[in-house]
Amino acid sequence: MGKFFNKIRQVFNIFLIMALIGVAAALFVYYLTTPEQRGTTFWISAGFLIFALVLETLLFSGIAMRSNNGKNIPVSFSRAILGGLYFLFVIIVSVWNAYSGWSVTHYILVHVGGLVVFLVPMGLINMAELKLSDSVSRKQSEGRANLASMSSKIAYLAEDLKNSGASQEIISRVVKFSEALKYSDPTPASGRIENSLEDAVNNLEQASESGDSQALINACTAAERALKERNDYVINSK
Repeated sequence: MGKFFNKIRQVFNIFLIMALIGVAAALFVYYLTTPEQRGTTFWISAGFLIFALVLETLLFSGIAMRSNNGKNIPVSFSRAILGGLYFLFVIIVSVWNAYSGWSVTHYILVHVGGLVVFLVPMGLINMAELKLSDSVSRKQSEGRANLASMSSKIAYLAEDLKNSGASQEIISRVVKFSEALKYSDPTPASGRIENSLEDAVNNLEQASESGDSQALINACTAAERALKERNDYVINSK
């Protein structure tokens, strides 16, 4: 809960900073123009400024809320940069209009053009994120299938140990390891760690065939450590 409130505080801080910048820009434009010039374009500037402020705050919240599971942080950071550039564009155009005195139609077209320029790369970023999400989902499906396969293999091994008269302690550890494999996070770890886990499972199978209780206990311990290393890696990488 404390981490959640810290994230909310970060979002509020960035909103406060940008709100101060926006207010300063609005005051600058207000005092830069005469009362006669503070017509429709002034309120258009205010509207676009508020829109850009809210938009950038929402985009920045993507970074703050994902700070502890950072696979999508680069995407969120790219969005926040674009939002910041758009916010800056609105301020520059507002000040420029205060000096130039554009017509309402001309001024709206400038803002619409800037928004389009902002939306095009934003759309490309969203498409890239969809591809990234598909890739992550595919890897998770493969990881889930791999874990399920190893879990079934170890479950069959536990049945064989029961039939061979192995000690209850060893059987319980093997069954527990099978369940741990089944319910582990499907997100794959690095290739080295995944290979290490598969090797440990294979060694456990070979140890059961040897009939040596001590070798089986050692192999079970090594397999449990390999799974723990894998799960720790997955958790820390998020």
